[in-house]
Amino acid sequence: MANIDLYSGQFWWFVAVALLLLIPASGPRLRRWTLASLNLGFLLLHTRPGQTGSIAYILAGALACWVFIHLMARPGIGRLAAAVGGSAVLGLFLLHKLPHAAGGWGLTRAGSILAVTGFSYVALRLVELGRAVRDGRHAPPDLASTVNYLLPFHMLAAGPIQSYDEFAAQPAVPPAPSTRRAVASLERIASGLFKKFVLANYIDRMFLTGFHAHGPYALLEMQFNYLWVYLDFSAYSDVAIGLGGLMGVATPENFDRPYLARNVIEFWERWHISLSMFIRRNLFFPIQLALMRWNDGRRPLLAASLAFTASFLLCGLWHSVSLPWLAWGAFQAAGLVACNLYRYALNRRLGRKGVQRYLANRWIRLAAIFVTFEFQAIAMAISVYPIQELVSWTSSPS
Repeated sequence: MANIDLYSGQFWWFVAVALLLLIPASGPRLRRWTLASLNLGFLLLHTRPGQTGSIAYILAGALACWVFIHLMARPGIGRLAAAVGGSAVLGLFLLHKLPHAAGGWGLTRAGSILAVTGFSYVALRLVELGRAVRDGRHAPPDLASTVNYLLPFHMLAAGPIQSYDEFAAQPAVPPAPSTRRAVASLERIASGLFKKFVLANYIDRMFLTGFHAHGPYALLEMQFNYLWVYLDFSAYSDVAIGLGGLMGVATPENFDRPYLARNVIEFWERWHISLSMFIRRNLFFPIQLALMRWNDGRRPLLAASLAFTASFLLCGLWHSVSLPWLAWGAFQAAGLVACNLYRYALNRRLGRKGVQRYLANRWIRLAAIFVTFEFQAIAMAISVYPIQELVSWTSSPS
C-alpha cells in the first residue's frame, strides 16, 4: 500500500479541502475532473522534497494507461495492446517490488514514484479495468475516470481493490450526504482511528518483538501479531470507507470479522475481501475453467486444487517477491486445498442433512474457529518471521 500517514495534519487538511470542493460539485463532468485533480494533487503532496517533477511522470503514466485501455477496445489491435500493456504493468510491478534492483538499474526515482502511488494495488486495478474493457463489459473510460479509478487518494493507504463494475455502477453525481450517512461515516472514521492509534499501537508496544523472542513467547506473539495485523489493516479500510461515504465515492468493504471464520475458505470470504474477490475473478476461476476444459471436466477436485495453488503462490509473490511470502502463499494454498477436500469428504460421508447437523454443532464450530485462527496466526508469522531467528530457534539445544 502507499505510505500514507494518518497522523499527518496534511492528510486531514487535504480531506477537508476535498469535501469542500466535491460536495457542491453538481455536474457529472465537473465532479469527475474535480476528483481527478484532487487524486493527482494528493500524489503531488506526497512526493519527496526535490521531486515535484514526479507528478509529470504520474500524469504521463495515467495518460499512457488511458491510451492503452482505448487501444484494447479496438478489434484489430486490442490483443496486441493488451499484451504490450500487460508486459509493461508486470515490468513496473517488479520494479516496485525490487527496489534494490531499481537502484542498480538507475531507476531509483521511478521506484519511489511507484511507492508513492502504492503500485501493487494500482496494478490490480489496471488488470480489472483492462479485462472489463477487453471483454466488452464496459466502454473505455475518459481520462478523468481512469485517474479516479486507478488512483483514488482515500483508498491508497487501505488497498481496497474495487472492481471496475462497481466503480462504473456508481452514480455520476451522488446525492448530498444525509445527516444519518454523514454521522455513520464519521463513526466509521473514528472507529478506524481508534483501532489504529489505540488498540493496534498498544499491542505493538506491549507484546510484539518482531519475532525476536525465543521459546513459548514466540507462539504467544503469533496470536498478538495476527490481532495487530487485523486491527492495523482494517483501521485503514474503516477510514477509507468513512471518507468515501462523506465524498460520495463507492468504497468496498474489506473485512467481515475474519477471526470468526470456521475454515480457510470462509476466512478468505472475510479477510481482505476485495483482494480475495480479485483472485477469484481473475485467477482462480480462469485457471479452474481452463483445467476443466483440458481434462473434459473429469477431475474437478484436482482442477480446484491446482487453481488454489497457482492463485495463492501468485498472491504471495504479489505481496512481496521473497521466499517468506512465497512460503505464505504455499501455506494458504495447502489450507485451501485441504479444506476443499474435507468439505467434499464430509458431503460424501454425511449427506446433505448430516452436513447441516455437523455445521450446526456449536462445539465443532468453536473448534473450527480456533483451528482457523491458529492457522492464520502461523501463516502471518511465516511471512514476517526472521529466517535467522527461525534457524537459531529450531537449532538451539532443548
